Amino acid sequence: MNFRLSIVLLMFFILGFSQDLKVMSFNIRLQVESDKENAWTERKQDVLDLLTFYHPDYFGVQEALPEQMKDLKSGLKNYDYVGVGRDDGKEDGEFSAIFYDKEKLQIVTSGTFWLSETPDKPSRGWDAACNRVCTYAILKDKSSKKEFLAMNLHFDHVGNVARTKSAELLLKKIKELNPKNLPLTLSGDFNLTDTSEPIKIISQNLKDSFYNTETKHYGPVGTFTAFNVNEVPKDRIDYIFVKGMKVRSHRHINDRRNNLLYPSDHFPVIVDLSL
Repeated sequence: MNFRLSIVLLMFFILGFSQDLKVMSFNIRLQVESDKENAWTERKQDVLDLLTFYHPDYFGVQEALPEQMKDLKSGLKNYDYVGVGRDDGKEDGEFSAIFYDKEKLQIVTSGTFWLSETPDKPSRGWDAACNRVCTYAILKDKSSKKEFLAMNLHFDHVGNVARTKSAELLLKKIKELNPKNLPLTLSGDFNLTDTSEPIKIISQNLKDSFYNTETKHYGPVGTFTAFNVNEVPKDRIDYIFVKGMKVRSHRHINDRRNNLLYPSDHFPVIVDLSL
């Protein structure tokens, strides 16, 4: 009887202290009426349906304008978010927010910094075309009590100096924000392929989940489509980097709206992770 009890207690211990996480990065494409059939008003419900179906434990968005943030918050069940608008540190401009399943996870601390020479205030860095931000959160799993750091960003699409400096700033910030060396994920639209110098800088310190998955990557290699359903994308510019986690699977989701149109001009990246 004591042996059986020991086995049961061991199983509870293993289940209670192991942690599987489903994480997504998704550039949802900002609301632009000139997108016509691909405007946010036409595809909003498809984005919500995709997120509801795959139901990541947490996910980072890019290009989300304030009205889109409201749509996501009201349209997704049991999710909350952290993040601010990049132009005023409040509600103005695009968000690179982190949404999380509040039934499973809770926020320990969170914040946003700017990818610039003055990261603590709204600002444009180096030769960037726009203000760019990174939102972060230390999350705690409610059942296992384990903590980890989640970070989500959107690199500039023009400034080469800005992207290199942003990569260097990012690594510096990780040391500042993570003195306990917690496991972490870094998601985002980096506007760069993995042969570029900024991605190489990051990859020297964090693992690119695309190359470090235990099972073969599933889906197209590229992530940026420009809504073109007639060509298979070749450029992978959306990433999820990890540290202190095992990557069980990695996928680029190329689902179509009504089997015709994409829900965004980027494929979502989704990974299954274990702490």
